[in-house]
Amino acid sequence: MNLPFVELKGQVAIITGAAQGIGQGCAELLASDGVTVVVADIAEAEGQQAVKQIHEAGGKAIFSSTDVGKHEEIQGLVADTVAQFGRLDIVINNAYWSTRKSVVDLPEEEWDKGMNVMLKSAYLFGKYGFPEMKKVGKGAMVNIASVHGLAAISDYPVYAAAKAGLINLTRQMAVDGGPLGIRVNAICPGWIQNRGHATLSERRAKIVKKVYPLGRGGFPREIATAVRFLVSEQASFITGHALVVDGGMTAQLQDSVSDLLVVD
Repeated sequence: MNLPFVELKGQVAIITGAAQGIGQGCAELLASDGVTVVVADIAEAEGQQAVKQIHEAGGKAIFSSTDVGKHEEIQGLVADTVAQFGRLDIVINNAYWSTRKSVVDLPEEEWDKGMNVMLKSAYLFGKYGFPEMKKVGKGAMVNIASVHGLAAISDYPVYAAAKAGLINLTRQMAVDGGPLGIRVNAICPGWIQNRGHATLSERRAKIVKKVYPLGRGGFPREIATAVRFLVSEQASFITGHALVVDGGMTAQLQDSVSDLLVVD
């Protein structure tokens, strides 16, 4: 049974990258708890569809066409949200942009774009969001980091650096936000079966099944339930924490992983 967190009813949340995947899962779940959700994304058609689905389920949501890689759009989004709904209680920083290239091949402008979308945006949502949360008397922010912020793979420098930075920025913002009644936490997902991962090769699917102790990747709803917990009063004494939600993948040492990677 999906029991709503009644305590969240009436709160207002901005969720970035909420047109699909983890962000959409968070928007749908929080809306089911009575939270008014601002679906912020650059993908307008998908974002409007996400809002429609929330409305059809009885929730409240609006779409905002927002590029979180641009300072002025973040500032405007926070201002517009407060102007329309009178408050801001929750921010979920989930928007993503990255590319797979080595440090030699990665253009500087792509490094800057990834950092702006995945790291700088969280700082700016704190800059403009914290004063509004202070007016409410409390608030909660969850930054969607990654297991890539804890360890690295080949040719993914901007993603790894941004997610690692986001984990420590979370700690810093928790320290700064605590006296204001604002809690800030991060989640480090493992491989999540977003729409973009639907075409895994057969070999890749076998690797995922073997490497993850639970035998599968995760689903957006499973990250959303962790987010829901962290923004609720159930987590009232948790701040500055990076919660790993990865099906046990990073719990293993190299001997275990190497034995598993014999793929037929």
